[in-house]
Amino acid sequence: MAQCGWVALLAGLLLQGVQAAEPLRVLTEHSPPGEYLAADGRVTGPTAEMVRELLQRAGESAEIELLPWMRAYQIASTATAPVALFETSRTPEREVQFKWVGPIKRIRWGLYDRAERARPLADLEQARQATSICTYIGDGKGDLLAQRGFSNLFRPAKSQQCFDMLRLGRDTLWLSSDIEMENIRSGTDLALQQVLAIDSLDLYIAFSRATPDATVRHWQATLDAMKRDGSLARHYRGTYADSLIEEVSQVSVAP
Repeated sequence: MAQCGWVALLAGLLLQGVQAAEPLRVLTEHSPPGEYLAADGRVTGPTAEMVRELLQRAGESAEIELLPWMRAYQIASTATAPVALFETSRTPEREVQFKWVGPIKRIRWGLYDRAERARPLADLEQARQATSICTYIGDGKGDLLAQRGFSNLFRPAKSQQCFDMLRLGRDTLWLSSDIEMENIRSGTDLALQQVLAIDSLDLYIAFSRATPDATVRHWQATLDAMKRDGSLARHYRGTYADSLIEEVSQVSVAP
């Protein structure tokens, strides 16, 4: 009996070792300029490269995978293994679904229209009267408006479809951010204008609930070190505004 007990104990210890060594999976979406697929098939962009350095400094060997947003979100929110998803808004609804490291970016979001017909809105109450507000499925900004009772949300699968609607002259507003607008302006001659500034929103790396707490703490400490030594700013400089870099480089305090 004693021998059986030792065998069971050894098996349990071996199982713990396998679980502890379970590899981390790292997911993101196509969201230029921060994350996109280069011609050689490599996921790149300033945010992706910052996370890649963070991976290396944290002692991880995972490759960054680029997936459609809803697929990546579904994997991370239901995984029974360690998964990291970036970059993700930390909304009240999502708070308990993930463990969090960040912030890694701050966006200022609002409503946009074609410049030639843009009419400023006084507040969100006025936005409720718009024919429609386009925000893709799974967008945290859109989720926040849905929670506020907006019934005029149009939610396609991709953010690009919202841009296409405006390009075609459809009667809609686009719920977007300052960073996305800068990227749009650099790639099109369609002039868009903000009609309502709504709020700012911090973006994070969201870890599956199955990720060990020690891993999450280690990532946060490593990210904080990158903020202190200027590594995060080095990746972001030249793409993101100096004000954003300064704000997001502040070392976070655990909530």
